[in-house]
Amino acid sequence: MESRHAVLAGGGTGGHVFPAVAVAEELAARGWRVSWLGRSRGLERRIVEGCGVPYHALPARAVIGRSALQKMGAMTTLATSAWRARQLLGHLEADVVLGTGGYVSVPAVLGAKLAGRPALLLEPNAEAGAANRWLSRWVRAAAVGYPEVEAELKCLVRHTGVPVRPEFFEVETELPACGPLRLLVLGGSQGASRINRLLPEALEAATEHLAEIEVVHQVGEGHAETTRAAYASRCLGSIRVDIRPFLEDVAGQMARAHLVVSRAGAVTLAEICAAGRAALLVPLELAGRHQWKNAQRLRAAGGAEILPEEATPDTCAEILTQLLADRRRLQTMGRAMRRMARPEAAREIADLMAEVVEAA
Repeated sequence: MESRHAVLAGGGTGGHVFPAVAVAEELAARGWRVSWLGRSRGLERRIVEGCGVPYHALPARAVIGRSALQKMGAMTTLATSAWRARQLLGHLEADVVLGTGGYVSVPAVLGAKLAGRPALLLEPNAEAGAANRWLSRWVRAAAVGYPEVEAELKCLVRHTGVPVRPEFFEVETELPACGPLRLLVLGGSQGASRINRLLPEALEAATEHLAEIEVVHQVGEGHAETTRAAYASRCLGSIRVDIRPFLEDVAGQMARAHLVVSRAGAVTLAEICAAGRAALLVPLELAGRHQWKNAQRLRAAGGAEILPEEATPDTCAEILTQLLADRRRLQTMGRAMRRMARPEAAREIADLMAEVVEAA
């Protein structure tokens, strides 16, 4: 029997790409063919092509938050892109489409509808995004990270958890009892300007309480020089800082970290949970309330503390000092995070895709 062909569509941030990579690996292990629809330029193309997955570009633009003229242009692009997706899906003889988020996911899912191909959504957050709420009218099912999202979507919903690449689950949960403390700071693939500004000041304020700290700070592409200058202007004593625009091996960095400072995007949190690491979360206010909801679930489970976006460097320094001064607490928090992980998420999503294809 000819192998099934799944087309994954999404991009713009690592959160829209890495979960789909985990699903792609699971599908490939089952003998499926896998292709990708993404933007002509962007993070996803480099990552996907690096995994050896055939890549096809679609034009895509933002619609929300723009002027009327820009929205008109974006809608024209959307219509053109959806029609192009329809043609591509027919040419590729796709059996099913999985939309994982980002601008390009919308025309891909609409193109699947036009081509008569079944489509599914991946919604990792505790609150569904506007695009997925709208697209849920046109798909067969959605795989979600949190069960409460079901009420927001107009399709069959399966609570699978968020798919995470296997290397995160391979991280040992036991932390070194001695040696330097290691802090990993993640701003996401696009960087987080607020975190980039906050951490240099906070670490300076905490210097007298924190000796021998090693910091790896992912600042985002294009933010390295300004963040490096911000650290250079501070008196950090024995604190050593390694600034990286982008981290290829996030799992490896988590394995060496005692504490992770991060935004509260669902995918990054799923990776932190899989690695079993304590976290100090700084939810992004502009992301609606879903990052707050994501973070609150982990704080309630005992694995994370939350730092509001408007927090001062002194407040951040106080929390960092409290956490890093207690290795036993960090260990306990890390174990709580690992209990929140869903190691079978990619398998369950692949199962759902197979069910949808069989029912089509």
